[in-house]
Amino acid sequence: MSPVLQHEHTLVPVTALATHDPLLYAGEGPYLRLYQTKNNYFLSTKQVFKSQSIHGVRVLPKSTHHVILILWGGFLVRALEIKISASDGGDQLEIESLQLSPTVRASDWILDLSICSHDNPKSSALTEAVCAAVTAHNALLELTIESVDDIQDRNDVSRPLRLRISDLTSSSRSILYAAHLLWESPNHVLIAAGTAFGEIILWSWTRGTGTISISRIHRVFLGHEGSVFGVCISNFPRKRQNEVSRRLLASCSDDRTIRIWDISGISIEETSPNSTHLETQRTRHTGFSNETLDSQISAPSCLAVGWGHASRVWTVDFLDIPGIDGTFIVSAAEDATSRLWEFVKKENGTHSGPENSPFTLAQLNSFACHNGKNIWSTTICRDPSGLMQLLSGAADGQITVASLNAVSQGHTVRSRPRVSEYSVQDIITLSQPSTDITALPHTTPSHKSSKLAEFFRSYAFVGGSSFILTTNSGKVYLETVRHQHDSSTTKVITNSRQLDDREDLLGYSVCTGESSVDIAFVVGSRGQIYVYKNGSLRTDPIFAVAGKVGSMFARRIDDHDMEDSHIILLITLVGQKNAQLLFVDIPTDPEKKSPTVSRAVSVPLPELQTGLVITSMAYVNTLGEVDYISLGFRRGSVAIYSISRNRATVHESQNDEASLMKIVEQVHGKETVTAMLFYPSSTESNEWTIRANGYLYSVGRDGHLSIHHIDFSANTVSLLHNLALPMGPNLEGLYHSMDSLMIFGFSSTKLILYNSTKEKEEMAVETGGAHRSWAFQPHDDGLTNTLVWTRASSMNVCVQERPSHQIIRHGGHGREIKAVAVSPPGVSGTIKRLIATGAEDTDIKIFEYPDHGTTTRRTLRKHTTGIQHLQWSDDGNYLFSSGGREEFYVWRIRVLAQFATVDVLAVCESVFEPEDKDSDLRITSFDVQRRDGAFLIAMVFSDSTIKISSYSPTAAHIWQTLAKGTYTTTCLTQCVFLSPPLLLTASTDGHTATWTLPSTTTHPHTSDTQTAEPLTWSHPAKLHQSSSKSMASVALSPETTLIVSGGDDCSLSFLVTEYQDTEPDRARRHPPIIVTRAHASAVTACAIVRHDESIFVITSGNDQWVRLWEVVPRLGDSTTAVADGDALEIRRVRKIKTNVADVSDMEVLDQGNEGARVLICGVGMEVIRIAWDA
Repeated sequence: MSPVLQHEHTLVPVTALATHDPLLYAGEGPYLRLYQTKNNYFLSTKQVFKSQSIHGVRVLPKSTHHVILILWGGFLVRALEIKISASDGGDQLEIESLQLSPTVRASDWILDLSICSHDNPKSSALTEAVCAAVTAHNALLELTIESVDDIQDRNDVSRPLRLRISDLTSSSRSILYAAHLLWESPNHVLIAAGTAFGEIILWSWTRGTGTISISRIHRVFLGHEGSVFGVCISNFPRKRQNEVSRRLLASCSDDRTIRIWDISGISIEETSPNSTHLETQRTRHTGFSNETLDSQISAPSCLAVGWGHASRVWTVDFLDIPGIDGTFIVSAAEDATSRLWEFVKKENGTHSGPENSPFTLAQLNSFACHNGKNIWSTTICRDPSGLMQLLSGAADGQITVASLNAVSQGHTVRSRPRVSEYSVQDIITLSQPSTDITALPHTTPSHKSSKLAEFFRSYAFVGGSSFILTTNSGKVYLETVRHQHDSSTTKVITNSRQLDDREDLLGYSVCTGESSVDIAFVVGSRGQIYVYKNGSLRTDPIFAVAGKVGSMFARRIDDHDMEDSHIILLITLVGQKNAQLLFVDIPTDPEKKSPTVSRAVSVPLPELQTGLVITSMAYVNTLGEVDYISLGFRRGSVAIYSISRNRATVHESQNDEASLMKIVEQVHGKETVTAMLFYPSSTESNEWTIRANGYLYSVGRDGHLSIHHIDFSANTVSLLHNLALPMGPNLEGLYHSMDSLMIFGFSSTKLILYNSTKEKEEMAVETGGAHRSWAFQPHDDGLTNTLVWTRASSMNVCVQERPSHQIIRHGGHGREIKAVAVSPPGVSGTIKRLIATGAEDTDIKIFEYPDHGTTTRRTLRKHTTGIQHLQWSDDGNYLFSSGGREEFYVWRIRVLAQFATVDVLAVCESVFEPEDKDSDLRITSFDVQRRDGAFLIAMVFSDSTIKISSYSPTAAHIWQTLAKGTYTTTCLTQCVFLSPPLLLTASTDGHTATWTLPSTTTHPHTSDTQTAEPLTWSHPAKLHQSSSKSMASVALSPETTLIVSGGDDCSLSFLVTEYQDTEPDRARRHPPIIVTRAHASAVTACAIVRHDESIFVITSGNDQWVRLWEVVPRLGDSTTAVADGDALEIRRVRKIKTNVADVSDMEVLDQGNEGARVLICGVGMEVIRIAWDA
């Protein structure tokens, strides 16, 4: 039997969303995916259309577990009946049946569809629903959904629904980009239509008697300076206290604005004696009005304009939910953000803006939950607790849910972080026993220029719900934070207590804490260190140092053989070349004495190499005779010390000193190393095995996360991972939580909490920037986080009880994928095969494909232009990437098994430097071969030049340019090594050329210096009328290579070359075989699969067809040519439609006896399975 093509996995833009408890419905390409809203659990997938993407979903509920969906896309409409049931426990739902109706085709592209919720007197007993739809040329259609009569159609049990579609009005001359319609009654429909010319046409349709109906234009709103992409009519008039009730229309546009229009007073039930004239007026309207000529229907300027999106706004929707006080709008845009707005009256009666309107659109929140560009779909729902949520689907294929602020039933439900602001006077008032915290007034901080002005100095968390703060006057306060939401107050501090008022803290104080043992330390300018243990009522002096303390760092030590807890406290002294490391014993028995310092160790600082400013610390408790400490410095270096475990008392430790082992320079370039963590690499079952080596995690103000492997016994340090994060550049801390590595820092004026394992933002709080006193504390539950910071002399406290958003379906790139490469089996000694994709968003993503679904493992961020080509090394340890501006990077990839937080490690090991730093050339393609331990790399450029270079990571000069050449004036697009001395290229002139490589390429890097030799081309062969867009090759024998090329002229070309040892600088080439009209568009991707003795070629292009070809070689021996025609026989085998638009590349994932899998990339990704014996 011949092979069969099957869809196995699809990840494309999410173009439609709808909810009806308990299910979420998401349209992704032609597929409808069902999720359970309670826990975001995926339930099922149903293919609705053959290839047409789903553009909209409307829900007709029949009961809690029975719904009918009306789905449309382009010209097509279909109904889906869904029946679900609950499991025995009731928490998990099961799909009982999914039954589709036949597909009906409308006369035009459908923009919006609405179900009539009113009883229609003309409906029959079999009518399930009557819908109205508006098209791209402003025509109104009626869609009737009927149940199949079992008596008349007994055999059609698999299709219980049928659709009938009819025209209510004819098309107009207008070209619409957006429309929204509402049923006012069974006989009246109100339509808002946004045109390509920036107008909004408000018109209505009224059903008359018999076959007569009336349609007319009520208003034409002018004001947008670009095409209108979204319109929405409010379901009912909006009214706030002491305001006139208004019905509103919202619109969004190419001009990046959101506008609100008043449509109050429009009556669509009015009849007119000249209905024919009104219909003529509507159909002749072009959507390009002149305000002077169309004065009768032109409307006044809008009520309010909202600015905030950075690019085109695609959708706008009212939060039309009864019981909400106020008018709220949600928008989504090309900038991959969705925003929440409120339509409010301007303060103080100011009348600025459009036509001096007294109203404005106030932005309440912004949600950046997607990658790249374009949020295509949004919907609003409520969670089980009644909290309103915004669901969004975007071009990255990701579905997210974010909580909204809403007012429901008279009380405020807040899901955003709760933020309270306090002045020093507020804290003093709170610390008084009689203070009622709910009645605390807001006071404006007073600014004083005196050095004795009272303000907040520093903060340190003592536990998950309490922190201490110091003031400029030397006072120390303990603050208790409310984590549970209380609707009766907006304040988050429940209690305040003054612990101390110390003279040596006057004017200067530093504090730090270790929340795991509920302890904090405070020090002033004189060097006296105080300790506070949670539960006590004061601070106690614990140790004194000679000099002014610059900073303190506290870490807990876990010793299984010790009864009490222990803290390592590092003290840095301003201007001194030694730091102090204190061992603090903390009794676990409350009846024992307070914490004491049992040992003090001097830490010498290598001033010349690192400087004297320590900025971070990591302590390594090896459970052996020697411990280690790593110190991070402001200059970007890390110093590693050894410390003997033979504990001397604090009185005997005058000569107790840490020994410097190694200095690792430029861990974060020249930027500050802000935080470090150490994880032992031991996988022994006994957790108390001596830890001789491990992994040092660090973040810095270069915006990078770095991971080094440290072998203490061998005193070696190797860099495993160094990547930029999307939240930088001021990364300030990291910690481990629930199998995820969490990193927090400042991006512009916000503090961001980022889950680097799941590559997801968890928290974003506006603070004003990094240059201020602040402290951050995660809660043990892994969800709640507390932030305290100083802004404008006030203390702000923020509590977030849940992540800023949740991901229902994980996505990928937010822009078009341009290149894909699959690692060979056994990468880095494991069985994992990694997929690397590069896109126009300049990111490279590393995926895995387990269990028929892609999982993002890592994102590589360094390129500044779109990715052009990707290729793995033969052992899978290196990934090579190219882009514009002659960017060529070499990535070292490692996969660590049984590593919880980061299992795919990557570091940009080298950069190929261009000859001209201002070059704008693209490296359109390259090929890599390993020769004598070095990598031979052939690169082709957009200016028709070619370079052959050698890369050896262990050589003194790691890069050597071995040869250069120029083709013609056309852009080179492809290159592939044919044999050790031969290279084949293709270009935009449709020809291939063969290049003979110099002898230096056979054994590269044999000397430290190498002069580039000239390259010349020969043996051109015409494959296409224009550009070669894709190329793949396979060895038919040690001497013979098959080359397949897809062209811009829709053709597919096959070329066979033979290499002979007797003529090493030449290749015998058979005449190319050209299959014309292989596709209906450019052939942009191709791949080759071998099965038994057969060769199969898979191709795809902009026509979105995937075609399978069988190639049968008909070659003679090495001395004779083919006697009777072509060297190959080409057969068309199968074809299937792909859901990926703008296909750019494809790669074979795996192949075996049962079948093969091919990954197709473009606007999204899709895996097509080839079943050999289906």
